[in-house]
Amino acid sequence: MTEFVLRLYIAGHSAVSRRAKQNLDRLQRLIKPQGGDVEVIDILAQPELAEQARILATPTLSYEHPVRPRRIVGDLSDTRSVLDFLGIELKRDTA
Repeated sequence: MTEFVLRLYIAGHSAVSRRAKQNLDRLQRLIKPQGGDVEVIDILAQPELAEQARILATPTLSYEHPVRPRRIVGDLSDTRSVLDFLGIELKRDTA
């Protein structure tokens, strides 16, 4: 069973969507392995998933956690702020 799910909702292959995906990849490399899954959902290809999740803007990172779910809208470029907001710890060897 996974502890959390990170879902990045994007709209197509725009520059902002690509940047958000790149920043999510960087976040994944920086965080401790915590049993979480990561999904990228293109709302142009799967609009029903955006509707179900009530996504109003893209890119949106949805942190699905049983105790404290959260959402962040934007390209995720401020790595430290994103991780602090989500409450996810960095790996020890990461500065």
